[in-house]
Amino acid sequence: MIKNFVAVRTAYYKNNSLKKRIKTSHQYQSKKSSGDVKTTVNSEFTEKTYKSALAEFDHVLRLGKTNSVNVHDEFSHHNVTVAPANCDSPLDAYYKCRDKYKEINGRSCRKDMNSLFEHVVIFSEERVLELEKTLGRDKATKAIVTCLKNYSKQYAEKYGFTSLGFSYHGFDEGHYDDDGKFVRNVHAHIMFFNYDFKNKKSNLKFLMNKGKDPKTGKTNELNENFVAIQDLAYESFKVLKFNRGKSKLLTLAKYLPKHQFLKNKISNKKSELKKLLKDINQHRTKFENQFSLWLQNIRHKFLREEHEQALNESITNVSDQKVKSVMKKSVEETKEKLNNKNNKLRN
Repeated sequence: MIKNFVAVRTAYYKNNSLKKRIKTSHQYQSKKSSGDVKTTVNSEFTEKTYKSALAEFDHVLRLGKTNSVNVHDEFSHHNVTVAPANCDSPLDAYYKCRDKYKEINGRSCRKDMNSLFEHVVIFSEERVLELEKTLGRDKATKAIVTCLKNYSKQYAEKYGFTSLGFSYHGFDEGHYDDDGKFVRNVHAHIMFFNYDFKNKKSNLKFLMNKGKDPKTGKTNELNENFVAIQDLAYESFKVLKFNRGKSKLLTLAKYLPKHQFLKNKISNKKSELKKLLKDINQHRTKFENQFSLWLQNIRHKFLREEHEQALNESITNVSDQKVKSVMKKSVEETKEKLNNKNNKLRN
């Protein structure tokens, strides 16, 4: 059974990268020698960095100012970007929204305003490949883009955001597996400006409130506003036979940011390489010793055969096929040279 999910994760950004000092305070009690209890407040400051909306646009629109290790430029021309009417790109639409905000409110957006709200719609590669096989790549892409338009329009109207367009990254992000096959990370970046120009308010902060369970009085584990995003994604893409992605509370899956995922992957590869090099060095030392003994006793038939057997065993224990092949070739070439030399002496 193929995977056919569609799921959404969200992120929000300030216009420029921003660093803030966050203060956290903790109270603790201690007893004095007199027996009295003393309450002390311990405060700590940590620095939090907020990613820039402009940096995210650089990545989404492939403007070349930021680099991602899993973007393969040779496929980027297949991506599809859609902008609102009278806008050249989602970034152009973003700047026009910022200008409109200033015109309406008489001031620019605050530096700490989360001006960009992004929805990353993630598709299972298996279902996308099946669609491309059935409809052809161009028609499948067109069908997905149509659904993305519907999703963007419905969400903006329902929750009070301004749609900036989107970019469908269906082809150029992914990685090559051990068999050399390119595994695609099929997704789309849908961008919204965090302001409702009709009602003159920013709605993102209201969506952040998880609310409380009326029965227990405790904060809900899931934010219903973000659960609704998954529902809308399903409704928008069910025409293409996509199913709703499961909640992380059900799957126990935690999303790793892309850079962290790739960092972990690279770290694992480095560990594998380090282990392989250690293995090669150990076998190389043993091979060199056996090879030397074999050469020293090459003229004595019994000793030669004994050391040749030990030499072959040292080669057999090597796990890397390329290294093993080089070792075998080295022995065969040496034997051939010695045979040729012996034949010349006989003649």
